[in-house]
Amino acid sequence: MKRRNRIALSATLVASGVVAVGLLTSLSRGAAGPLSGTLSWLGAVAGSVEHRLHQRFGGPGRSAALAWFAPYGASVERLRHPDAVLLGAYDSGIPQTLDGIVQLEQSIGTTLPIIQLYSAWGDRPEHRFPIEVVTAIHDLGSTPLITWEPWLTEFDNGRHPEIALRDARERHGLIAVARGDYDFYIDAWAAGAREYGHPFFVRLAHEMNDPYRYPWGPQNNTKEEFIAAWRHIVERFRSAGAQNVVWVWSPHIAYQYWELYYPGDAYVDWVATGALNFGPIAQWSQWWSFADLFGTKYPRLAAFGKPVMVAEFGSLAVGGDRAAWYREALTGLPRRYPAVRAVVFFNTAGDQTVTYQRVDWTFASDSAVAMTIRRAIEPWGHPASAARR
Repeated sequence: MKRRNRIALSATLVASGVVAVGLLTSLSRGAAGPLSGTLSWLGAVAGSVEHRLHQRFGGPGRSAALAWFAPYGASVERLRHPDAVLLGAYDSGIPQTLDGIVQLEQSIGTTLPIIQLYSAWGDRPEHRFPIEVVTAIHDLGSTPLITWEPWLTEFDNGRHPEIALRDARERHGLIAVARGDYDFYIDAWAAGAREYGHPFFVRLAHEMNDPYRYPWGPQNNTKEEFIAAWRHIVERFRSAGAQNVVWVWSPHIAYQYWELYYPGDAYVDWVATGALNFGPIAQWSQWWSFADLFGTKYPRLAAFGKPVMVAEFGSLAVGGDRAAWYREALTGLPRRYPAVRAVVFFNTAGDQTVTYQRVDWTFASDSAVAMTIRRAIEPWGHPASAARR
């Protein structure tokens, strides 16, 4: 029986490939313009078909473990008002592979309903709406969380003579966004989001109040310019019919006056922040507990009346007991921080965002940490966790 299934699967995939090649050939002969958008959609459709065929012949696998999450993943309103804490992760292997996510899930004994990816603004193919990746994530039963970063210098003046020259773009760049100078790009993403159709999170211009890290920060833009740009982008998506986006506002709460960057209740669905313990690896850092990083600021985050997301969550192993750090952070979290409705692990081994040396946030191979996390989240009552116990 298994042999017949494998033969049927192979034959179907081959047939799908032949059909795809035929479509591509036909399109390439008849199309007058670039095929990048069409190719992306065909790639997404082919990947979706292949995944469903594997499910049919090889068992439901991962998406079956997330059957409890399906009502959330199918409804924007339920994602805006979840009644459970949703776990997720970013893995540095994305978009090339989801293997790191699978290994992480196996280590902590649960299946993650949120998978995060980072996408920068620009003209290159990797800057387009990532239809293949979000479709693959959806077919696995999870919901994508896209951290969308407005790097304005990644656009070519030859293609876009209407925007400022590259050297002048970052200074008050967000007011140019609000003015409509980048609508050609925003509208393309809005169209991609609308065509994708399923609910997903967009964490736009995160840590906008950090004056050191990103060009969309206060060293280049006022809070009023940030708010104007945020509202303009949300309105462009809504005008395009992309009502499936859940908007996540994510300041850096270690800096003062972050509340002043809030775009308004009508433009924000979730409030988020990061909680990363770097330990004593740099002059500006020390071993901070989760309560130090997040707990002291939690009342102000919850005061917005929105679900709260810990969008980058993790601890390095240098300078303290990492297993104890995760135990303190996660044990009883839904009771201690009732507004928190998502925790997203930062699972990357080569982070060099704020340090000269590369640092490792992964823990799947650290059995003590993985077991600590598994035990801490089991009482949260996720059906996916219960199925793996």
